[in-house]
Amino acid sequence: MLAGRLHVTDRALRVETVPMPEPGHGQVRIKVAAAGVCLSDVHLIDGTLTPLYLPDDAVTLDHEVAGVIDRLHLRP
Repeated sequence: MLAGRLHVTDRALRVETVPMPEPGHGQVRIKVAAAGVCLSDVHLIDGTLTPLYLPDDAVTLDHEVAGVIDRLHLRP
């Protein structure tokens, strides 16, 4: 799937292909119809906010989403 990814080291915003997540026990996956960029995302982009703990130098933006449930995982 495509995701807006901010590379923190050079503040470059790129649209990249990332793996489709699978929901874990008690979770759902949402098929996103729309996503908003919030002020926290803007602060990440302009450098006034920096994440403390990242497994690499990139972070996926847009945590304000709307959509429908795409997959449901209820059993362990």
